[in-house]
Amino acid sequence: MELYLQFGYGMKGLSIDLSKEWGGANVILSPRDITPDQLEKWSREFEKANVSCLFDPQCFFPKCNHENLIKYSYWRFNLNTSLGSIDSPEVTLIKRLDDYNSIISSDRFIIPGIMRGFDSEWFSLWKRDCLKFSEATRKVVKDRKAILTIALPWDLLCQGEDKIERIIDLTSKFDVDGYYVIAEPYSNQYLVDNPVWMSNLLQLCAGLKLQNREVIVGYANQQFLCLSAAKVNAIASGTYLNVRKFSNKFVKEIEDIKRRSVWYYYPQALSEYKISFLDAAFNSNIIEELKPKNEFLNPYIELIFSGIRPSTTAFNEPLAFKHYLQSLKQQVELCSRQSFGETINANEMLLKTAECRIEFLESNGIYAQSRSFKDVVDVNRFALQRLQATRQFLLDYSWDEI
Repeated sequence: MELYLQFGYGMKGLSIDLSKEWGGANVILSPRDITPDQLEKWSREFEKANVSCLFDPQCFFPKCNHENLIKYSYWRFNLNTSLGSIDSPEVTLIKRLDDYNSIISSDRFIIPGIMRGFDSEWFSLWKRDCLKFSEATRKVVKDRKAILTIALPWDLLCQGEDKIERIIDLTSKFDVDGYYVIAEPYSNQYLVDNPVWMSNLLQLCAGLKLQNREVIVGYANQQFLCLSAAKVNAIASGTYLNVRKFSNKFVKEIEDIKRRSVWYYYPQALSEYKISFLDAAFNSNIIEELKPKNEFLNPYIELIFSGIRPSTTAFNEPLAFKHYLQSLKQQVELCSRQSFGETINANEMLLKTAECRIEFLESNGIYAQSRSFKDVVDVNRFALQRLQATRQFLLDYSWDEI
């Protein structure tokens, strides 16, 4: 499994910087956060910095009128009503999208997907959309792999496993090369505490991978590290929470970014801590307990452990974001092993370590508050155990081929 960057507000420079440090990076571009003119201009800078780009058309909410999205030519017709018509405007849509993919020289074409709330008609509408879009893509797109967006509403992911198996069965008949999975979080949570939601997402990804197709999961965070057990090709994450969890950011604007707190990610605890609690740790002489192990040390966090109160240093959001993504990239690599069993063990060790570190820090008065992994450890454990119960044999047997 790899880490891709989910493009968001202010991520151009960060993407280029990390690509230079990593020796290359894959970025899923967001038309909400980059205008058509910027797309053309920045594509040359991305190419120079060895940044490989994919274009997510973000058609999740067709009635959206976001000021940046409507600047794109493919948004200049009523996508929502056209999908249900007898005529097929899908080919026109795909042609316009292919033009933007050509600008960034993408090797994979992300086919649009719509996010609909789950109801009795969900499967029929979803199947109709997938077939129309994928068939139009095969007619138009000749030199790129076709990656179908599967947009999953939270209420579907909280249904029984039979609904997930139905999706897997239907996708096996689609003429595509892979999937771009978008999962709406339960209760709009950053770290989801619903075990059924997490287990169903893991089951779905495993079923898709067992079709021997590429699977990329967008809008991810550290909770998605367990997807390595499904041998997912990549998870994509970014800076602010609106690119680490999926939400309807295409209709309503997010809160003022400037009011947000700076958070420090402690990878061993899978949790993030505000600077004020780093100060508390400093005053209690346990700040070193929040220092990552050697493989996670990087220059972005040197100021925090420089021997002075963290809040008085120049540690800021850009440094915090780079540290988070650097750490997540390393954890992705550590969780991805040569066999299914080894990958399960690596994930179990990750959860056990996080549990112990959170308990130790809390016993000393250091809390991660809303970004604590404490209530999520058992959620991911359940998902991994359920995966073993349902697909261990197939994953063991197919691990080297998928």
